[in-house]
Amino acid sequence: MAQKKSPLLPLGLPEQVDGLATAPSDLGDETQERFRYQWAIGVWLLAQSLTGDRTICALWCEHHEDYLLELSTGRYVAVQVKTDSRENARWRWSDTALVDSLTRFCVLEKIHGAAIDCYEFISNAAPYVPGVTAKRVESLAASPARLIQCCCQASTYLDVPEPYKIAFARLVNKTGGNAAVLFQVLRKLKFAQGPVLRGYDDTFAVSIVPKLPGCAALSAVSCCRLRDELIGLVQAACRLRVDGIDGAVAYLATNGRPDAAIRGKCITPESAAEVLARVRQPSFLYVNSGAGIDIGVNVGRTDVLNRKMRNAYLGSQFEPLRMRMDAADQRLMERALLESDNFDSIANQLISTVLVECKDAEAMAFDHADEKTRGLAIYKQILQRMDSLAKEEPERVCREPKDTLMGIAGMLSGECKFAWGTPLDEDGQDGT
Repeated sequence: MAQKKSPLLPLGLPEQVDGLATAPSDLGDETQERFRYQWAIGVWLLAQSLTGDRTICALWCEHHEDYLLELSTGRYVAVQVKTDSRENARWRWSDTALVDSLTRFCVLEKIHGAAIDCYEFISNAAPYVPGVTAKRVESLAASPARLIQCCCQASTYLDVPEPYKIAFARLVNKTGGNAAVLFQVLRKLKFAQGPVLRGYDDTFAVSIVPKLPGCAALSAVSCCRLRDELIGLVQAACRLRVDGIDGAVAYLATNGRPDAAIRGKCITPESAAEVLARVRQPSFLYVNSGAGIDIGVNVGRTDVLNRKMRNAYLGSQFEPLRMRMDAADQRLMERALLESDNFDSIANQLISTVLVECKDAEAMAFDHADEKTRGLAIYKQILQRMDSLAKEEPERVCREPKDTLMGIAGMLSGECKFAWGTPLDEDGQDGT
């Protein structure tokens, strides 16, 4: 059977040789994936603190190194994260990326070595360790594990035995020429192996997230969501940014960067624990509440909403709420088509949640002294509550944004499910 041709692509497939099949080389995608892997390792480091495996006061992102762990003792651990996409790759002293990391560690050791407990090189690939049959001098000397072990056993770098002394001498030339500093770095250097590049997301969701405090009973979906939120927390700290008033005018550190941006590189275990608490929070679900609205039927609803809002001195807010109402109606119809099997429960949860929140806002403002400002106080509280639900409890509102929730509030009001604190004359005594 003839193969079906792909739809026309702008400029065709990239990097094709004479129009023939050619393996792609998308450096942009690869770079982004490696950054995400680094952020995931940051989550793993935070997890060590949250589970009590290591006491960390703070995780500093892209500060001196990829990560700088601030320990409770006031000392530090410097971390470099590198990935290698080669099949069955093993790190050797001939690898430029490893030597570059070692060079950075040597610079840090020379300036701050007295305050640094150890250096960690974390990667998806392990360091090369010779087998029992390995005899070639070059093969033995290429092993990071062997050289580190020899340095830990020696009193000074002069005592490193052959053939590892040759590898040490070569590294001295590559890392800045200071043998004493390199010797100290190698004595402090540790390797750690992370998950493979393909599938590390699943590994984190299955093997790391459930071990965090209070997360053992989380569903697979919640584990993935928590993983993504924690990675997002690390990602934000790794990026140079300035928020708030400092975004316009900022005090600069001696390196010319805004002080606020440097402070923003710090993540405490407490801030990570707040993310855990938010995701672990069970969503309150309404079951067959009986609340309902007519979807796709706007006849008369807009007029009722207009009169209710004018009656509550909210006429200036009618137009933006009407636009949200119409958009929310369209949004619900789309979800009804796309998620027909469980749309009834989705609609029930959304409508019940919004109706209860609106009724609560009315009740909170019942004794508001000024009738002319009561409606505005209710509207403001509903706005804030819908925004809070969308951001902090997305599961409870089926991941709909604030504007959808406000639109549903308008639909409920237009169908006389609630007023804005001041019922119309024809409404019942309870405002419905």
